[in-house]
Amino acid sequence: MVTVLSLALFLLPLRNTQEGVRTMARPLRIEFSGALYHIISRGIGKMTIFHKDADWKKFIDTLDKVIHRCNWICHAYCLMGNHYHLLVETPDPNLSRGMKHLNQIYSQYYNWKYHRVGPVLQGRYKAYLVEKETRFLDNSRYIVNNPAKAKLVEHPSDWPWSSYRSTVGTAKCPSYLETEFLLGHFSSSRKKARKMYEDFVLAGINSESPLKEAKNQIFLGSDSFVQEVMKHAKESDEIKNVPREQKFAGRPVLDKIFDLKTLNSKKTRNTKIQHAYLNYGYTLRDIADHLNLNPNYLSSMLGKMK
Repeated sequence: MVTVLSLALFLLPLRNTQEGVRTMARPLRIEFSGALYHIISRGIGKMTIFHKDADWKKFIDTLDKVIHRCNWICHAYCLMGNHYHLLVETPDPNLSRGMKHLNQIYSQYYNWKYHRVGPVLQGRYKAYLVEKETRFLDNSRYIVNNPAKAKLVEHPSDWPWSSYRSTVGTAKCPSYLETEFLLGHFSSSRKKARKMYEDFVLAGINSESPLKEAKNQIFLGSDSFVQEVMKHAKESDEIKNVPREQKFAGRPVLDKIFDLKTLNSKKTRNTKIQHAYLNYGYTLRDIADHLNLNPNYLSSMLGKMK
């Protein structure tokens, strides 16, 4: 287990169930280098969040950008009508930052396109920590089997909005998807591995959800895995109190980012706004005050940028 570098804990008192087992009132949010997460985010009130092909494509395009900017490794994904699943690994401890951007940008796009206001996705996405050595395969299989389990299609390959086709080789593998590690569990021969993976997925269509075995609403793995993660979490608890200025020490000041000599077009300005927000941790309020713009305008602009 790698050392925990970042931690966001929402620690509420433990409560006793009727069986006497102590459970968390609200799941922890733990981030560390090398963590593997099974993420689920749903439309608010189970609202449909994908209506047309353009919606699915917009989300995938945004996911592509987040994966590259945050240095994530995406092993599997599946977009459903009112929610989505991701299996992502974070070499850097930045899950919350990436998820905030992903959900925020898509929500802004959705509200702009469908002329609505208010939340699109439930504010608190689920992020299960997965033990890579023991629970990687069953979670990857469950994710791509969702459409078949929901009776939306007969075969996982009939669903275009998942990583299944790219993994079995019937569709081009996009740059944001990592399939080698998954296929490597089956064979060193790519052709043989794809066939074995296909058989593995089909054999699990009627399997129970691995999420039912989650410990304390967050951990998918052995007791030793839970203990190891929590040990590092406790050791790194103080990091959540690091001032924002220290976390972004060394970043360029806004005067330098928005040097008047280089702001020769609106497109250039907007690109610099995006960099200031995504790469340097400036808030929309910081940027808006500096440029004498409305923060709501900046939020809308970032949502439309590709």
